[in-house]
Amino acid sequence: GSLIEQLTTEKYECMVCCEVVRIVAPVWSCQNCYHVFHLNCIKKWARSPASQAEDGNSGWRCPACQNASTQVPKTYTCFCGKVHNPEWNRNEIPHSCGELCGKKRQGLDCPHLCNILCHPGPCPSCPAFVTKTCECGQTSHSVRCGQSTKIRCSNVCGNTLNCGKHSCTQVCHAGKCSPCQLTVQQVCYCGNDFKEVLCGTKEELFDGFGNFSCQKICGKKLNCGRHNCTQICHPQPCQLCPRLPQVVYRCPCGQTPLSKLLELGCVERKICTDPIPSCGKTCGKPLSCGSYEFIHTCESLCHEGDCRPCSHTSNIYCRCGFKKKVNMKLITLMGFCFVLFLIAAITFMCDKRCNKKRSCGRHKCNEVCCVDTEHKCSLVCGRKLNCGLHRCEEPCHRGSCQTCWQTSFDELTCYCGESVIYPPVPCGTQPPECKKTCTRPHDCDHP
Repeated sequence: GSLIEQLTTEKYECMVCCEVVRIVAPVWSCQNCYHVFHLNCIKKWARSPASQAEDGNSGWRCPACQNASTQVPKTYTCFCGKVHNPEWNRNEIPHSCGELCGKKRQGLDCPHLCNILCHPGPCPSCPAFVTKTCECGQTSHSVRCGQSTKIRCSNVCGNTLNCGKHSCTQVCHAGKCSPCQLTVQQVCYCGNDFKEVLCGTKEELFDGFGNFSCQKICGKKLNCGRHNCTQICHPQPCQLCPRLPQVVYRCPCGQTPLSKLLELGCVERKICTDPIPSCGKTCGKPLSCGSYEFIHTCESLCHEGDCRPCSHTSNIYCRCGFKKKVNMKLITLMGFCFVLFLIAAITFMCDKRCNKKRSCGRHKCNEVCCVDTEHKCSLVCGRKLNCGLHRCEEPCHRGSCQTCWQTSFDELTCYCGESVIYPPVPCGTQPPECKKTCTRPHDCDHP
């Protein structure tokens, strides 16, 4: 019968003491499995070592469902927990208070409290009906409160996709809409390059004209209308013309303010195409050539535009840094120092041999113009292994060699043949020890 019927007819047994739960006996009900126990029995069980929770958790386990609790029950309450020491009434369920339960239903998205009288066991499903919208939000349906079933209509979703331009064409569905799958053409910031991408890709980088940088020179007309932008393709707007009179305050080499040159009689600049006055001093800007020992500078007089190629010579070092030289032949043929830096990886090797020990500790490196830091040995070890028959085939190394990995699939016997080691037999294994009398015949008549 039902739990209520068993409690009313006193046929329900306590799982701890296996005695019948009387109508007037104080009880405790597990809130996880709803089994009913004598209050005194559950107190004793909770304090016993057998009830302690496993896996390092604190608390005690319910005898029925093994659910762990931290608090030991101390008082006798009704099933809904509102009344302490409830008195038995023959017209009511035993151990109940006779009032509305009022508990919240567990694990359900239901705002309504239980509306039946105080009872043992779980609260029944909510009888109320609520209005729920479908997944896309276009239609509404009346459903039983607490039902977790998702409602889906047969309409097209229609929600705006991630691109912000197109709508979802899937039938009403759960979760987020899939990204827009339409292909659109995007233009770079300078307008010279195009590419096909999925709609909505990198929309946050849109500057009103383009979506990406093509990594080429922008080339757009600057605000002066006479010069073009020399920056790498970039979001709008372009910088001011770097030659505007209100931008340029110094001579081309940067050593003298233009205000001082105006005092000396130079013509004031009106537009960006007017030449920038020269101070007449040596330019002195550092060139891209030279070395860490000596920086080469421009020897021309203060000038606009790029500096002339360097006419000096440069020292270049061998790769190990032991020797340096001036590549006079290259300078004579090509004309200028900067050529050394335009040709990729111009280095030369000295004839010094490395005297450092290799990683094995046995051999010297002996490489010409060595730049290695680990000096790994590339030779084969070749030392005899523990078996005494084979040699180590590993690269030359420090320490002892590994044991011989070869095995024999022939039986290995003692010298008289009585004791046997069956295969596989590791290489280097000694014949088995035999304590029996040797039976091999001699050349004479004695055994």
